[in-house]
Amino acid sequence: MDLNREQVSYGSADQPAALADVMSVDVEDYFQVSAMEGIIDRRDWPSMACRVERNVHEILDLFDRHQAKATFFTLGWIARRYPDLIREIAKRGHEIASHGMQHIRVSSQSPEAFRSDVRESRALLEDISGSVVLGYRAASFSLTPGTDWLMPF
Repeated sequence: MDLNREQVSYGSADQPAALADVMSVDVEDYFQVSAMEGIIDRRDWPSMACRVERNVHEILDLFDRHQAKATFFTLGWIARRYPDLIREIAKRGHEIASHGMQHIRVSSQSPEAFRSDVRESRALLEDISGSVVLGYRAASFSLTPGTDWLMPF
């Protein structure tokens, strides 16, 4: 099986290009995506059957077989519930990044709520993984017009 990956070339006319694999994974469960907001209440998340742990292990094994590395944009909710999973992702050499605490769209948060959410998720992910968290991915592509206040952050 050939794992299709986007490859980005960095180099100049006098220096050969080095290829970097570009891959990312959102670490969230099926009931946490925005499409389920009106169907499954966040208060019910703890009682939902989670698939994320098994699925992430399958992804990690697939990446290992193909020597691929990725950035795992991880919900703080998942990290709190499955800290060993976050440690395993980091142990296998992947980057840990934030996907917020509870998959809340940036466009529906105040600047203060957003800052609090990002700080909480980053601190949690860093504490669990033992690595610096630099990346952030907004829930449901919610960096939209009207979220201009985010840029100075």
